Amino acid sequence: MTPERMAELVAGWVRFYTRDLPAAVAQRRIEEIDADLHDHIAHERAQGISDRRIARGIASRMVRGLAADAAWRGRQTREGTMNKALYRSAARVALGVAVILLVPLVATLVTEGEGWSVGDFIAAGVFLAAIGVVIELAVKRVGNLALAIGIAVVGVLAGVAGEADDAPGLVLLGIVLIVSACALGIRARTRPAQHSR
Repeated sequence: MTPERMAELVAGWVRFYTRDLPAAVAQRRIEEIDADLHDHIAHERAQGISDRRIARGIASRMVRGLAADAAWRGRQTREGTMNKALYRSAARVALGVAVILLVPLVATLVTEGEGWSVGDFIAAGVFLAAIGVVIELAVKRVGNLALAIGIAVVGVLAGVAGEADDAPGLVLLGIVLIVSACALGIRARTRPAQHSR
């Protein structure tokens, strides 16, 4: 078997284990292995090594690299999954903030008198985004009592700020956050007991 034919077999294996990965990642890996094989063949031929021995060397490298190839694919799959999860979390937080901010925006547009300023919307957006991120983290890591306590603290601060400014929306938001923190805290406490059964 010629080295080029063996390189084609290796390329087939690379296409197989990169299937279903993002096209750019798969193409980069295919090109990387192809360039490496091309250099390997050229170097060995320049040293005067026979084609049969070069082909055996390529086959040996492929067999020895199977575990590394599988590990590489696993890393790529995990990274892709984490990126998708992060994107979904960010999208949920952004959508939640936008929906909540629509209420005061509509109220500001349809009512006469003083409404929210641009600064109010920015401050509320930052505040709501921070709350959303904390809730996302707490939901993803149920069992983390510190995050539940963090949500409760933010809720208490929202309630106190709402009382000081006489803003019932902030008081209600604070109550919702405190209740959700309590629910997460209770879930965190009961979860280890369920696993021990």
